[in-house]
Amino acid sequence: MAIGHQQRVASLRYYLYDRPLHPELFEIHSGERLARKHYEAQLWVTGCSHVIMFGRGKQWMVEVLADADSELPRRGLLAELPFRGEKEHEHVEAKGLRYMMNFQVETMSEQVFAKTHHDLARQGAKRGLFVPFPTWMRRPPLTPFSYLDYDAKTRHLHVFSYHAFPEDLTLVKVQSIFEVP
Repeated sequence: MAIGHQQRVASLRYYLYDRPLHPELFEIHSGERLARKHYEAQLWVTGCSHVIMFGRGKQWMVEVLADADSELPRRGLLAELPFRGEKEHEHVEAKGLRYMMNFQVETMSEQVFAKTHHDLARQGAKRGLFVPFPTWMRRPPLTPFSYLDYDAKTRHLHVFSYHAFPEDLTLVKVQSIFEVP
């Protein structure tokens, strides 16, 4: 995706892989690497989208939210879904990694969206990865943003992802849980 490329909710897709993906596939605006006793993880904000890689050794679960026209590999792809409405997905690897996800695409009134936008931006200033995209702003004063709020415990990673699309008055919310036995 080119720098400054305005993303649209309608073009987003969800992907789940059973292998790590190379960072060169993405334009990473911010990232965090986590190392725990039983797993390692990487969280990347890739526009109003994200990548979460969770694994240990050769076992990996990788959640990707990306544009449908992204050139992503087919090898290791476990699931692919359009972002519409609300969906759930669960996957358990034979060797024990467990993954659960729920996403919701919510279009709001101007007032509700503005309050939600403000609350999430304030929370993002205090914790997690918060990345605004002011060059994509077409509906002043609200800026498109991505916010990944996470809780990394010894055996699990819980991530709440929020992607704000002010032009559409829409918020994409993804709740992801990655676990090792």
